[in-house]
Amino acid sequence: MDKKLTTSHDIREFFYKKVKEAIMIQDVRVSEDVEVYLVHVLAYFSKSENLFREDEEGRLEYRALALKLYDAVFSSPNERVQHLRSLGDTALYHAGVFYEGLLSGVVDVNYYISMGGTAYLSLANMSTHVGSHAAKMYHQMGQQFKDLVTLLNVCCEKEGTPTDIDLIKILDRYLRTGSKRDKEILTKAGIVPEGLGINTTEQ
Repeated sequence: MDKKLTTSHDIREFFYKKVKEAIMIQDVRVSEDVEVYLVHVLAYFSKSENLFREDEEGRLEYRALALKLYDAVFSSPNERVQHLRSLGDTALYHAGVFYEGLLSGVVDVNYYISMGGTAYLSLANMSTHVGSHAAKMYHQMGQQFKDLVTLLNVCCEKEGTPTDIDLIKILDRYLRTGSKRDKEILTKAGIVPEGLGINTTEQ
């Protein structure tokens, strides 16, 4: 068997197990189609070249979400589907996997959640057949985008005892996403968000 095919299969199998474990930990209900899609997103972006695109001079560049939205708005209907999917997938991956990096960025995770969720809902509305598998899948992903972000957080979390700095980041993430896993980690560390006088309602 081709080595590349074997490696691709192994990566997908690895992420499939991770997604299943995260769903159990978070106790989140998603369809099988969404589970498979999450595996696809993780496997696709595990290749660094898929995080970038070539510019006119052949150099790799990162396309910001706002520019991806611009691409979607000013494109033909067929191309719009591709651009919206890219926007949703990129926002999901960055918010779920690179959450800590967003803490010091110009925009926070809520921006990614808003952009990604809206992109998937737009895809659901654009589906040819209302009620189709694709429409239902994208609608669920748009509605539960924040849950999907927390699932990817769990898939990629570090093992071992969290440091004080880690706990601060986990607390921030919990306040923004309501992750059950994050609350469990905080509680084990003796931190009860509700007892800190912090508003934990949706921001």
